[in-house]
Amino acid sequence: MSTTVLDFQTSGRGLKTVISRLHGAGRRDLLTAAITEVQEVTRIHLRDIASTRHATAQRLGASPTGHLAQAAEKVAGAAITADENEAALVFNHPGLSRAFRDVTITPTKSKALTIPIAAVAYGRRAGEFAGLFLYKGKTGNAFLALQEDGKLKLLYLLLRSVTQKQDRSLLPSQEQWSAAAVQGAKKYVREALS
Repeated sequence: MSTTVLDFQTSGRGLKTVISRLHGAGRRDLLTAAITEVQEVTRIHLRDIASTRHATAQRLGASPTGHLAQAAEKVAGAAITADENEAALVFNHPGLSRAFRDVTITPTKSKALTIPIAAVAYGRRAGEFAGLFLYKGKTGNAFLALQEDGKLKLLYLLLRSVTQKQDRSLLPSQEQWSAAAVQGAKKYVREALS
């Protein structure tokens, strides 16, 4: 698993002026309110895209795993830290690092990754299947397979690593985060003045 840290840097001249006039706990509380709004915008973004990002499941004719919906829940429960200078939202969910860079996945407890290539294997671990065996294809690829009704059924392609390309759309844009931070700060100021 990877940890993604979103550092909140104040943006917008008006917000910078307000923050510069605050001291101590008030400043920390303002930054906490700003990053809390960033957290909510991120959770909503992930929830919304979770219903549309099922290309692999659709290609295999499988049910979606809910990976991004789970990410939304992780963000909702993520740790927020703040001091007088900055606030951070720290969440731990595999795959979200792809919003910032290409991610190469390598096995940690085995010699190969098991990439599902059949609907029945999608979202399931190879250990859940009895009778799997190693099958070498004519092209040299290795698979985990089953004999089903006298026929060979390939379930997983075995690979030493997989690189997933960067996909910035997995998380809100920097502009969306900045707007959310400003909105959170405005809420804090309104509540402080009332």
